[in-house]
Amino acid sequence: MKQTGKAVETYGHRMRLMVLGIIVAGGLAPLILYWLFWGRIPSVTPIQAKELLRMTNSSAILVDVRSSDEFDSSHIDGAQNWPLTEILATHSKSEVPEQFRDKTLLLISNVGLAGRSATKHLVSTALEKVMNVRGGIQEWIGSVAGPKGDVFDRWKTASGDIFEFPFRQSPRYEQLLAVINGFVIKPSHMVLSLALVLVLWRSRSADLAALRRGIIFLFVGENCCAINYLFFNHTSYFFEYLHSFGMLLCFGFVTYAVLEGMDRRILMLSDPERKCAALSLCKECVKYANIPCGLKRTFFLIIPASIILAFLPLCADYHDTSYNTVIFGTFYNYSYALVRQQFEILYCPIAAIAMLVISLLILFLRKENPLPPAKITFAAGIGPLGFGTLRMILTSTYSHNLMWSDFWEEATELLLVAGVCVVLWIFRHRLFRMVRA
Repeated sequence: MKQTGKAVETYGHRMRLMVLGIIVAGGLAPLILYWLFWGRIPSVTPIQAKELLRMTNSSAILVDVRSSDEFDSSHIDGAQNWPLTEILATHSKSEVPEQFRDKTLLLISNVGLAGRSATKHLVSTALEKVMNVRGGIQEWIGSVAGPKGDVFDRWKTASGDIFEFPFRQSPRYEQLLAVINGFVIKPSHMVLSLALVLVLWRSRSADLAALRRGIIFLFVGENCCAINYLFFNHTSYFFEYLHSFGMLLCFGFVTYAVLEGMDRRILMLSDPERKCAALSLCKECVKYANIPCGLKRTFFLIIPASIILAFLPLCADYHDTSYNTVIFGTFYNYSYALVRQQFEILYCPIAAIAMLVISLLILFLRKENPLPPAKITFAAGIGPLGFGTLRMILTSTYSHNLMWSDFWEEATELLLVAGVCVVLWIFRHRLFRMVRA
């Protein structure tokens, strides 16, 4: 019996290491990819760029790398045009237009992609004072202090007409909902999350322990979101990433908690000493006869279907929405940064597909006890799939009025935490009893 107990403990330790490995690898991968794609390119934020441009005797120039037609239609007042096509045709310092020689060039595009390409190319031609403006025009619009701006804080056309950056007059009810969202709904689900973690703190059953961890990640992620708003005015990519990754992990751990709870408490599929609840459907059980498991075969349908659904975010379009508004006297910007979109509709579905494929392979190839690792990898795939799909639906549906996207995201989180509380209360008499590992 001691040997058996030790074997079970060793197996459990391996599963915990597997979970930790997935979290660490999944968390570091986006940061490494960001550094490879964006981090190695010299860059400045819009606020830093304007500080350089407004310095006395400054040699800095704001260079719009969009096409001439786009530039003539409307551009940031004070910017000069040098299209990306012409930049890429430049191969030495001598080919740089005279007005840009020996200057500090701050390159800007719609969302930062073209500016990145232009910066990378010019740096390769030995130009030293070249920087990409992070987030492009999309982020620049959110860097102004009020609806009326001076040079660099307003639009200008080729004909000389000047007008303000995109501004949306929010109705009173939207302003009220925005305040309720930020100062009632978000604090409410954060307080409920903390209370839920304390209630579940001593729980040792696998499903409740996974649920506790999922709520912890949600709580930490939402605190990072609050820090980003209070101290960085939503401009910190790092804290926004921690917010998103916390939500992703919450999706994954809650999924695992549901799977484990259904298995150990209702279906009894993993318990070798108890009849499976689906026995009346299968007629014969894999525990007592050499036949395929019906529930396992069902997952050969569920997992491929989930893989197909993971392609939904991959087919979504990117949005460059950015506009300013006033919420009860406070100037506020709504935008959806490109790096967030790349994480949510590119990295998340790819990560989901990878984990779901691994889960399918475990079920298909592993002959002995495939369910524990298959459940872990399946939940690890549903995490990014669920989070990425939710964000895609909200931001695509409300791309022209992002207040609603923020509102329904916070409302969904409140519904999740409140729903968990209700379920735990309903089944409190038996749910907190230990179940067999």
